[in-house]
Amino acid sequence: MSNPSFEIFPYSIDQLKKSIIEKTYAKTHHIDSKLHSTYLKDYFDALEAKTILIENDYIDRDFLEDFAGYYVRCFTPYKRKCTRFHFFCKKFSQGDFEALLKGTEGLLSQEDLQDTYLGFIVIKPLPQTIIGRTCLKTYPSDGRRYFPTVRCYSPNLFGIPLRIDTLAFQEQDQVVAACATSALWSVFQKTGKLFSHPIPSPVEITNTASIFAPLETRLLPNKGLSVYQMTHAIRSVKLEPFLVKAQNEHILKSTLYAYLNGQIPLLMGIDLVDTSNNNKYWGKHAVAITGYSLGKNSAMQYGSTGILLKASRIDKIYVHDDQVGPFARMVFDNISSVLNGTSVNSISTSWIGKNGVIGSVRAIPDNILAPLYHKIRIPFDVIHDAIIPFDGIIEAARNNGIIPLSERLEWDIFLTTVNDLKTHFFQSHCLGDGEYCCRVLLENMPKYIWRAIALNKNKPLIELLFDATDIEQGTLFIRAVEYDPTLAVALRALSKEPNFAAGLRTKPEWKIFEWFEKQP
Repeated sequence: MSNPSFEIFPYSIDQLKKSIIEKTYAKTHHIDSKLHSTYLKDYFDALEAKTILIENDYIDRDFLEDFAGYYVRCFTPYKRKCTRFHFFCKKFSQGDFEALLKGTEGLLSQEDLQDTYLGFIVIKPLPQTIIGRTCLKTYPSDGRRYFPTVRCYSPNLFGIPLRIDTLAFQEQDQVVAACATSALWSVFQKTGKLFSHPIPSPVEITNTASIFAPLETRLLPNKGLSVYQMTHAIRSVKLEPFLVKAQNEHILKSTLYAYLNGQIPLLMGIDLVDTSNNNKYWGKHAVAITGYSLGKNSAMQYGSTGILLKASRIDKIYVHDDQVGPFARMVFDNISSVLNGTSVNSISTSWIGKNGVIGSVRAIPDNILAPLYHKIRIPFDVIHDAIIPFDGIIEAARNNGIIPLSERLEWDIFLTTVNDLKTHFFQSHCLGDGEYCCRVLLENMPKYIWRAIALNKNKPLIELLFDATDIEQGTLFIRAVEYDPTLAVALRALSKEPNFAAGLRTKPEWKIFEWFEKQP
């Protein structure tokens, strides 16, 4: 049987490009000139792709919205149906797949498809911006890569249910969207599930964000969104935008780590410069931060306080860059670039500069934009600044032999929910199986919580919990969770010292020590 509904080919980058050209209005030089071609070749090589299954006449909701919003009115009769390319790390033939559909026993089973599934790419029937909704498997974790923002997608392949844990990506369509629109769309893919809001299509995001566009700016085609327009798009889905200046590497790493581990993807605004062409300025760009790598062996001290944050171990971040691909690497390599005549911190990209070398175009971080549920009122910097004096007191006590620690504490600070927190305590047995664990699990806590875990040689000793839903003038501190009895006893004894307590009662950090003072 020959079924025109699908086609199957052995995977190769040449076959992929050939099939894309056949399904779109794109020309060979358009495909070859895209950064996506180079990126996807390396990506599929890393995932060891073996087979492409092409699903013809696929209706994609997001493209249908874009089609109705713009393309249907064009003189050129653009098609409204897309093509969906599925990828597998297993070799199988047309006959193998047809046998599976017929229900006859063969070399291919539903379990084989699921176990070897690498995800899909929707190809849009357009001349250039052809990469639509893309859901591909992430890089292997290998103990250092983390992708907390992924969610489950459930494609159905001719009645065969599949699943893939990832975060959707798509290329910028300059007609109905801009780079910021594509980044927003990817971020909303997660926050829509996390905070239960509708997930708008690219054209809907552009329409909403452009309500306050300058009068001289056309809505469609769209050339880009300002930060103000991006914040309006976030508010349109009932979330609150939180803007952080990110030129400082410590602030950038610690902030993205804190919110990503709360499963919230972030938007990052960057400036691009071509270092191979006399630092030529390419303009502003926006990406969605989706993951990170903890590739550094030790934490780095920050500022005059010398505080150690686990986030400082980050050596790479992974972003959805609409001009490159999903989970594209950006590396912190301590190389500066020149912007407006000033040397500033920069990070590597997968962009190609004038010299034709990948990475010769560098990114200068400008800001981070976090889309938050309205009840998450306490920002990361408040918790960060509360931990600094507490850590300083512990370090001083350690140096004076009052607290028995062999080295300085390292802090792991991130956002979570009460359900995820208690599930962790229950399943990990990190608090033991006795009365103490039961008491913590039964304690009434707010929905959103900041966790600040004190580590010694990667072992948690104590954890401080803060109410993320409170107001900054409130108490904030909920309680401590004690993993190590030696440190807990030392902190209780220290907090009960009259001279120590007298010197701290007017300071914010006393709220934490007051909790220890009240413990038996």
